[in-house]
Amino acid sequence: MKRLLEPASALLKKSWERSRMNGVSALIAKDAILEEAQFRQYREQKEELLREINPTMEHLAHWLKTSYSIVVICDTSGYILESKGDPSFLKDTEKIQVHRGACWSEQVRGTNSAGTVIVEKKPLAVVGKEHYLEANHMLYCAASPIFDPYGELLAVLDLSGHSERYHPSLLGMVDAMARKIEDWLLVHRPDRQLVVSLSPEQNGKHRALLAVNHDGVVMGGNREAQMLMKLDKQLLGNIHLSDLLTDIEPLLHRPVGAAGADTIRLHSRQGEYGSWLASVLFDTRPSFTSTPPRTKPKTRQSRVDGAILYSFDDIYGKDEQFQNAIRLAKRAAATDYTIMLTGESGTGKDIVSQAIHLASTRASKPFVAINCGAIPKSLLESELFGYEAGAFTGAKQTGQPGKLEQAHEGTLFLDEIAEMPAEMQVALLRVLQDLSVTRIGGTKSTRVDVRIITATHTDLWKKVQEGSFRADLFYRLQGVHITLPPLRERSDRLVLARLLLKGIETELNQGPLSLTASAEHLIESYPWPGNVRQAVAALREAAFLSEGGVVDFNCFPPYILAGFQQGKEAESALQEIENNAIIEMLKKTGGNVSQTARNLGIGRSTVYRKIKKLAEPGL
Repeated sequence: MKRLLEPASALLKKSWERSRMNGVSALIAKDAILEEAQFRQYREQKEELLREINPTMEHLAHWLKTSYSIVVICDTSGYILESKGDPSFLKDTEKIQVHRGACWSEQVRGTNSAGTVIVEKKPLAVVGKEHYLEANHMLYCAASPIFDPYGELLAVLDLSGHSERYHPSLLGMVDAMARKIEDWLLVHRPDRQLVVSLSPEQNGKHRALLAVNHDGVVMGGNREAQMLMKLDKQLLGNIHLSDLLTDIEPLLHRPVGAAGADTIRLHSRQGEYGSWLASVLFDTRPSFTSTPPRTKPKTRQSRVDGAILYSFDDIYGKDEQFQNAIRLAKRAAATDYTIMLTGESGTGKDIVSQAIHLASTRASKPFVAINCGAIPKSLLESELFGYEAGAFTGAKQTGQPGKLEQAHEGTLFLDEIAEMPAEMQVALLRVLQDLSVTRIGGTKSTRVDVRIITATHTDLWKKVQEGSFRADLFYRLQGVHITLPPLRERSDRLVLARLLLKGIETELNQGPLSLTASAEHLIESYPWPGNVRQAVAALREAAFLSEGGVVDFNCFPPYILAGFQQGKEAESALQEIENNAIIEMLKKTGGNVSQTARNLGIGRSTVYRKIKKLAEPGL
């Protein structure tokens, strides 16, 4: 193979040398992909990790949607577990296999950011011809490791795009995002713990976080803490906080539930930093005093087959549109009709479907959900209808009942129904007509009694008219149609945000959280394209970053602040155009307010208000 000039970086040179020794070639790389059934089983083992990482992935994917780049998460073996971002670039990278199930380890594809970060365990960018395989020269890749609270490598977060679009700031951004994930993992360890935030008095780039148990033993730390305090896997769980820092008693013996904003100065017993500014971030330890710990509010959620479902009592909404939708849902729940929920992504269609189930006569029976858009076409059939032993490669020897059988006598929730492939629409229609299902590879029909609830974020009737969705299935599923309004149209979004913050207080086990006026303005003004789901994730992050229980404008994710600022700039430009029009018309009419108002088609009071505003100092 023709080999181009080697990279100048010493680290990348070492990687190229390893790639040569491993005999990396394009022929081998193209076959390093898990089959769909294998990948599904493989990914299931990583579900917990993906749940933790997904909010950050969604933030980045939203930001990258029109930037011709993507965000990728790889496990420690180099397999891509998820890739999201600009759909055009995702399509372009299919030919070089930047997609789920492909292996991007250094041993398979040579020098690349994800694979080489797994080896080097440090943030790294590989741009254009620095990639070992020529097919990958089109790419830039900037990646950072994600470590667990004990210093073990968990995954790699990667940003990829066209090489000519690379900017060095991308590496800093992906590293910052990876560190945020690490902090989240540390704070949400299941063990009872005290999380201490430490900042060196000088030159502190990132804050160090330490997790301490009720005995004062250091059980975990984020990347910064492990580096600055020279902690390793052997020390974690075996070293007391007093072995690292002096004067720790105010931290260890504070009353549980006390506000954690107070900062104290601690002195280091080792490492290069002499003193630290320390505060308590979270405290979930058992109480050391007679003061009872804060109790969590009672929940009205219910369990069905071990899964927690939301009821109508858990759903808040004072907005008239939203209340009308919920009233209709409650009426529909009392029937056995098929229900179609329509609304933008994140408006709560899944939660409403659960509430309908719990309010129905089928409440004690299974509630089974499947996302028709998240499962590959080749797997959707087996997921929905099940399969017999040996039906296909990778099938369980005992066979597997499908979602329809699992939901017998209960409710089947078909999310993103518009994404269901045409051939599957025919099969589902047959099941709804015959009330029986036949597993893949089988001949025996099984009777099923299932209540169907579907959800879509698109206009399904338009899909019917376009020919991508069957009209006969549409009529079968139509039953009762309920539309949930987007968050930006809800009049109660600020009250809802405050209520969500109350729940987040409980999650983080800290004192009351409040919003500043600028944060409230953001919540009221931002368009929330991801609706309630996006708002919950944004508020969680803002609460996590808040100081002293005060959630300020700047605590919100950068992509939201950027979008909000663009909206404000557009509003400001519109305001300027409007002001200029009024000024020009006043000049033409010699200052006649009534004539100006008539010519512009606005009220006199509006003109007076605008004149008063223009006369204010600084405008």
